[in-house]
Amino acid sequence: MHYNDEMLPPIFVTGTPRSGKSVIANLITREQEFQLVPEPLMIWDMDLGARDDDRRGALEVTPSLRDRITNACSALLENPEQRYVDDLSYHALRIPFLHALMPDAKIIHVVREPEYAIPEMLYGWTYRDTVGRAITRRRKSIRLQGLPRMALRFARNYISSRFQGSRKTWGPRVPNLAQFISSHSPAEVAAFQWKCMVEIAMNDLADMPSKQWLQVRFDELLEDPMGQALRIGEFCELPDLQKFAKDATNFIDPNFVFEKKVYPTDDEWSTIHPMIESTRSRIATTTN
Repeated sequence: MHYNDEMLPPIFVTGTPRSGKSVIANLITREQEFQLVPEPLMIWDMDLGARDDDRRGALEVTPSLRDRITNACSALLENPEQRYVDDLSYHALRIPFLHALMPDAKIIHVVREPEYAIPEMLYGWTYRDTVGRAITRRRKSIRLQGLPRMALRFARNYISSRFQGSRKTWGPRVPNLAQFISSHSPAEVAAFQWKCMVEIAMNDLADMPSKQWLQVRFDELLEDPMGQALRIGEFCELPDLQKFAKDATNFIDPNFVFEKKVYPTDDEWSTIHPMIESTRSRIATTTN
C-alpha cells in the first residue's frame, strides 16, 4: 500500500525524550532504503488546535488531514524510493492516531531505564533554550499554521525558565501535566512525564497488530548490539540482517553517554522510585 505516488510505508521510532530513539533511528537510516526526517513536529501537529495535552486519537483522522500530512511528509523525502523515518517523542502519545492515519506504518517504541532517562529529561526541563536553536531544529518542517502556537509555547518557557528555574512545558505534554507541575518539583515532573509516556505507548501498542510494532530496550541494545540489531533489522524487513547487525556493533557505542543531565537529589529519588516502579516492572515483562 502506498499513501500516494511518492511515499512508501514509514517507520516511526518513538519513546520518551532521551530514550535512545535517535540512536536507533540513525542506525536504521544508515541503510540506503531509509531516510531520516528530523524534527517534523509541525507537520504532525496539523489541525491540533488548542488543547491541554499532546494526545491525538484515531477519530481525529479525516481524509483531508491524511492527505495533507502524508503529502507534507513525502515532500521532505529526497528520494521517493526511500522509506520515511522519524524519531518524534510525540508519537508515543499518538499511536492510535498514527495507526489510523497510516495503517501499514511500523512503530518502534524505545524504552530506557529511568535512572538514565530521567536525569537527561530533567536537564531539558531546566535548560534555557534560545529562539535560534528552536527554529533551527524545525526549520525544514515549519508551517505557518503552527507558528503562533510554537511562539506562545516558547515565550512561556523562556520566561518561566529564567524566573522560576524550570519550564512551563518541555517535550510532549502528557495528560494532567499542568496540574502536576503546579505542586511538584521539576525532578518529579520529569519522572511523571517518563512514566505517563511509557504507559500510554504500551497501552496503545497492545491494541495494534503485533507485527506492526516492536519494543526495544535501549540498555539491552548497548549490551548486545548484534542481537538487538537483528530484531530491529528483521522488523524493518532489511534484506541482509547479518550485515546490518555487524554494522550495528561498529556504530553502537556501549559506553554511550549524554553529557547534559541534572541529577535528582536523594530525597527526590526516594519520591520518584515508588512512582515509577510499576512501569519499570511492566517494561521488564513486555516482549515483542
